[in-house]
Formats: sequence, structure tokens, C-alpha cells
Amino acid sequence: MKYWQPKYETMPESEIKALQLKRLKNVVKNVYEYVPFYRQAFGSIGIKPGDIRSLEDISRLPGTSKADLRDNYPFGLFATPMRDVVRLHASSGTSGKATVVGYTARDIETWSDLMARNFTMVGIGPEDIFQNAVNYGLFTGGLGIHFGIERIGATAVPSGTGNTRHQLEMMIDFGVTALHCTPSYALYLAETALELDIIDQLSLRTGCFGAEPWSANTRQELEDVLDIKAYDSYGLSEMFGPGVAFECQEQHGLHIWDDHFLVEIL
Repeated sequence: MKYWQPKYETMPESEIKALQLKRLKNVVKNVYEYVPFYRQAFGSIGIKPGDIRSLEDISRLPGTSKADLRDNYPFGLFATPMRDVVRLHASSGTSGKATVVGYTARDIETWSDLMARNFTMVGIGPEDIFQNAVNYGLFTGGLGIHFGIERIGATAVPSGTGNTRHQLEMMIDFGVTALHCTPSYALYLAETALELDIIDQLSLRTGCFGAEPWSANTRQELEDVLDIKAYDSYGLSEMFGPGVAFECQEQHGLHIWDDHFLVEIL
């Protein structure tokens, strides 16, 4: 398996834990200092940044709910001044206020590298032509995936959503080898290609699918019909978007990038 950032992707567990603790302390210090909501939340349970001395101390920290995010809409939970924010993304807000996420220039660099890790470990590289068939609006899956494609030197085809016949036409004409979309839309693309009798004209070899649940049966169908390897992509807008976790070529589950994300199972 190839690595984009071997220093971090192959880091020994002891070094990973030390890095996690360092970053956890920094995050706690920053939100306590710059976000009144968290300063109040910490105070209500008698916690200060200096009390966080080990990774296990994460269990002492207050949680953050969707309601908290909406109640502090739009920028109330930002721990950096708006002059340093270079991009905003947001959820659809179908159940209330949208969840708004701000990114600094450094955040964008980190996000791009996380996506580059994902693509590299499934064998996508500079020789690939990668069609990104998702919404390029406030949805994080558009630009988040796009900048990862460009980071590894692959050719990005920002096809967006809809117009399925044109999507397939681009795949054939451009010689697209990698595809990102929702698994349900990938199934529809496959069904349409079969109906049009053009499935054999596709050059696809890799599919990256996320933004909705899918099953082992769906994976098998996509791999059989499109003659690809299909990989699961996981993310959430509150934590960058796509790039939090991804499958490798073994396809036996998601790998979370634990140099950036510390998981607490409740």
C-alpha cells in the first residue's frame, strides 16, 4: 500500500498517542479561551484546560450536540476570528438552522492532505481521471473531494450532479478511471449505462462512495456491473467533511486518521 504522508500514516502507537494528547490540550485551551459557550460549559462542571492531562480525560469534557451548533448559529462556536476564515460550508438545515463550519487556510491544507491519503491508499494517483459527481455548493463533499484529487495530481472532472446521460458521456469521452458520488447514484449510473448498452465503453476502475449508508450487496452490485473496486468514504461536516475515515484496498472497514481525530465511544 502506498502512503501520502508516511510519517503520520505509519507512526508508532506511542507517538500517535503523544501527538493526540498534545493536540487535545491545544484544542481545549483554544476553545476555552476564545469560545464563550465552551468556557461556560467547562465552568458548569468545574473543568479548566489544565485539568486535561491524559487522553482518558476526554471523558471529563462536556459534549456538543446538534442543538448547541444551531443555537450558536452562525459563528458562535468559531475559535478563530473571521478574518482568518477563508471558506464556509454548511449543512442543508432541513431540521432547523444550518450547521455552519468555517475553515482557515491551514484547515484547507490539512483537509486536502487527508483526502490525498485516502485516494493514495486505494491506488488513485496522477495518472487517474477522477469524476466528482456530487453537489459543488455548500455540501462539503464537492470541494473537499475536489482539492484532494488535485493534491495527488490526478485530473479532476467537477461534473456536479444530475444529467445522467451527460455524466456517462463525459466518463466515456474523457476516459474517466475514478468516480465519486453517492452509492445510490452510482447504481443509477450503472443501470442507465446498461440500458444504453454502453457499459463496455467505460474505463472506470475505482469508485469512492459516501454521504449515505450502503450495504455489502450494493458494493457487490457496483463492483460487478461497473467492473470496479468500490470503497467506503466517511465524513461529517462538523469535522471537515469527507476525509475523516476511508477504506483501504483490503476493504475490511474504515481507517480513521487518528493523528487528527480522537474517538470517544459513549
